[in-house]
Amino acid sequence: MVNLKRYLISGLIKQGDRPQLRSKSRSTIGYGIVVAGLILLLLAVSPAYTQSPPSSTPSTAPPLRIATRLIRPDVFKEDGKLVGFSVDIGRNILEQLQRKADLKTYADVPGILNAIRLGQADVGIAAIAITKKREQEFDFSYPVLSGELQIMVLSEGEQSRNAERDVLQRLLDPSLLRLFGSIALLMLIPVHILWYFERNNPELIDNPSYIPGIFQALWWTLLALVGQAEDMPKRPVARIMALFWVFVGIIFLTYFTAIITAELTVQEFQSNIQGLGDLQKRPVAVIADPEAIDYLQEQNLQQVFKFAQPEPAYEALLAKKVDAIIAPGPLLFYYASHNGKGKVQIVGTPFREQFYSIVMPKNSPYRKPINQAILTLKENGTYGKIHRKWFGVRPQD
Repeated sequence: MVNLKRYLISGLIKQGDRPQLRSKSRSTIGYGIVVAGLILLLLAVSPAYTQSPPSSTPSTAPPLRIATRLIRPDVFKEDGKLVGFSVDIGRNILEQLQRKADLKTYADVPGILNAIRLGQADVGIAAIAITKKREQEFDFSYPVLSGELQIMVLSEGEQSRNAERDVLQRLLDPSLLRLFGSIALLMLIPVHILWYFERNNPELIDNPSYIPGIFQALWWTLLALVGQAEDMPKRPVARIMALFWVFVGIIFLTYFTAIITAELTVQEFQSNIQGLGDLQKRPVAVIADPEAIDYLQEQNLQQVFKFAQPEPAYEALLAKKVDAIIAPGPLLFYYASHNGKGKVQIVGTPFREQFYSIVMPKNSPYRKPINQAILTLKENGTYGKIHRKWFGVRPQD
């Protein structure tokens, strides 16, 4: 009986423990399911981290298509490589963007703008001025360069050297040489008349023989031509000839003096250029955008010669085919401090400030990152170093 009760009591106790055992087993199974789910999730996600970088990374991103033009000192070739102010700026921007470049050169700014308009280029860089008209069609970055239009003329030393050279060239002009030749042939007449009638006049010709008497007559004729003869012939025929020859000499001296005076006056006239007002009737070379050329024509400049590249304009100035060059200040300062040092000078007050920037299509996704890169270059001092490298001075801003 006692054993029966113990058995029942033990059975009741075991029956009371069963719910707890079931609860523990269910909890263990739940935890297992959660752990298994996490493992499966990790296995599903982990391949994404082992795949190659997305297309926006530098290793797979397409190169930035850049349109430019050759214009010193922004972009030009040296030892087979493109160098220049814009090249250095563009290289630093690309490093920040972690992009490579696909560079293509065009003849001028309209060519660059047309390439961007047709979707053939992502950006354009190389002394491209920001204008109201362009802003309506394109987007621009923050300015990478600013400068005003300025006037460049020959230096005073070069003008002086040119004056001597021009006078010599004028004297060696074929038409003038023909005139001198005609006078030399004409001199043979008075020389022989003087010798024939005055060969016995010791005051003029101390040797009556043809030689050396003819040379003494030639010497007197030359002196009379320039108004330096002292003794006059005594025979009537010789005197008439002498008066005629003195008259020829006056005409010759007047013409010769006029040539020298004209050349020196031109040099003095050119040295007085100090502003646009002095260029209204003079030949002027212009290296600028069409908008700047329109502005200059509005200032009543009557002889404006347009140049797409600066080098031909510099050559025209040195050859005196034009009296001055009007172009953006940075362009002229670079030439004046390099190849044109000592030959040219900047004169007058700067006018019509212009800003030069990187151009791109409207709503371009590159505008913001490029602007951020430009600000970084200016803040960390890189921009100032590049500016000084190419223009000799740091930017004012």
